[in-house]
Amino acid sequence: MVALALDETGAPVLTTPDGVVVRASGPLLERRWYRLTATVTADRCQLAVTALNPLPADHDGTPQSGAGVSVDRASEVVAAALDVVTHSGPPVPAGLYNGKIEAPQVRVDGTVAARWAFEDMTDLAVAVDITGNGHHGELHNGPARAMTGSNWTGDVDDFRQAPEQYGAIHFHDDDLIDAGWEIDATVTLPADLPSGVYAIRLRSVDTVPAELPSPDVDHIPFAVLPAVGATRKNVAFVLPTFTYVAYANERLMHRLDYEAAGITDHPIVPGFHDRLLAEHPEFGSSLYDHHSDGSGVCYSSFLRPIPNLRPDYRMWLQNAPRHLGADLYTVAFFDHAGIEYDVLTDHDIDADGAAALDGYQVVVTGSHPEYYSGTMLDAVQAHVDAGGCLMYLGGNGFYWVTSADPRRPEVLEVRRSAGIRTWEAAPGEHHLSSTGERGGLWRWRDRSPNKLVGVGMCSQGWDEKAPPFIRSELSYRPEYSWAFEGIDDHEIGDFGLIMNGACGDELDRYDPALGSPPNTAVLATSGRHSNYYQLAVEDVLMLAPGLGGADCAEVRSDMVLVEHAAGGAVFSVGSICFTGCLPWNGFDNNVSRLVQNVLTNFRNRNSKKF
Repeated sequence: MVALALDETGAPVLTTPDGVVVRASGPLLERRWYRLTATVTADRCQLAVTALNPLPADHDGTPQSGAGVSVDRASEVVAAALDVVTHSGPPVPAGLYNGKIEAPQVRVDGTVAARWAFEDMTDLAVAVDITGNGHHGELHNGPARAMTGSNWTGDVDDFRQAPEQYGAIHFHDDDLIDAGWEIDATVTLPADLPSGVYAIRLRSVDTVPAELPSPDVDHIPFAVLPAVGATRKNVAFVLPTFTYVAYANERLMHRLDYEAAGITDHPIVPGFHDRLLAEHPEFGSSLYDHHSDGSGVCYSSFLRPIPNLRPDYRMWLQNAPRHLGADLYTVAFFDHAGIEYDVLTDHDIDADGAAALDGYQVVVTGSHPEYYSGTMLDAVQAHVDAGGCLMYLGGNGFYWVTSADPRRPEVLEVRRSAGIRTWEAAPGEHHLSSTGERGGLWRWRDRSPNKLVGVGMCSQGWDEKAPPFIRSELSYRPEYSWAFEGIDDHEIGDFGLIMNGACGDELDRYDPALGSPPNTAVLATSGRHSNYYQLAVEDVLMLAPGLGGADCAEVRSDMVLVEHAAGGAVFSVGSICFTGCLPWNGFDNNVSRLVQNVLTNFRNRNSKKF
């Protein structure tokens, strides 16, 4: 086997099965395109390195256009490169490649035996051989597709319009979408198990070392859907599993000093699950992280260990439950109030569309339904348009354009740009390889959250005390008295198990300019936030002082009600930490009462959908 690799300095190295090694004269520069041509004959081995579009700054240590080296078979064998280990058999790569590869081909006796067209994205796990010889390649663990090649002109940014300019794949040494674990145990669920959120409990039979702070018990969560053909409850609680997968194994705390950056006023203390993630990079990363070469992670999957998807996980930034843990507060509220409900997931709605919501009067979201596909938006919109009701009990929802790979629905893809982000897609690489659609914010595709739920993302912050909602004058009108029945308080949610209040973490506000319907009733608005909250970047046209919560009136959370002509309605709270108020004082509080009032009203509506 002939191996073409880079050594520890970044210089190209050609190694033959009989141990002949040819090394280029110098390293390749990062983020530059080169053409490598390796030729192996019976009497000679040659490696040619050509810098495409060479720069004036190129020097003797950099392979120049036309530069190359060769050795005779009879010459002395030089030492093998560090990332090519010579055994008695063929050489085996000992390191993994970070970078793009475009249009590889193999010629035998002058004839092209295989040519892999990476621009063919019919199946993202396959490298198509276009010679007709059937030498198709398998791609493992999701290297990035729809990547610009060496010939990208910058005239188009959609790979479907000029596929010949997107013949590259970006490989990373830390790509992981499937850990490939074998099945060690199978659990058979009772046929009559009610729809709900459950967990498999794992107990260690060995003694846990004293230095580990975690108990010897783990809980792996899962959802049970309503049985096929079963009568549906009139309430569906949708677990935001797209968001769970997007945040799977998020490690931002290990990259950023949030206290020094002025984003929070309390110490960042990693819990057991975050320390476990720090110790095990082989678990793969989230859509918030960077690959080891600095590029953003655009694919995530649940086919791997995900320590931060646990019912007892406490998010390091809030030192409180977030995502699944925060959503379980809503589940606990349903159970405490005796409300019958079915559990669905984002993945089900993405797979089945509007049919997934058929038969439900009220759809209730999780605390952070941030990642949404077009199919999911269409389904929720169709539910509301048909007279169904929606309770959006969270914040920063319906924000990022997200797709599931049609062939591998466990794999989600996001291309970040323009919104609040931890990485930015490279020029020309903003379209999702799995669907071809433009990535980024739904807002920039004229599908702002405001149009759907009356409010949309406007700020984020993490201080010790989230403010409560302050009721508006409108909320005291007779037509809204049903929502506040039994509530005499002017402030709603001046307490909570997440950030000590109702309005915190990430916030949504009412804004007609962004599509909030004209009949939106703003029932309450958050009290003033601190300057740990800043106006979202997509709302900032010019940098200037006064963009923090203490000075900027646009930094706020709005509680709204939107009535629809078909008889349904949308109730939104625009705050991620809102669900942390539900169980306060044994569920005896004004937030729990408010949610119960709205849910009761919505369940009893005689809408046109039913």
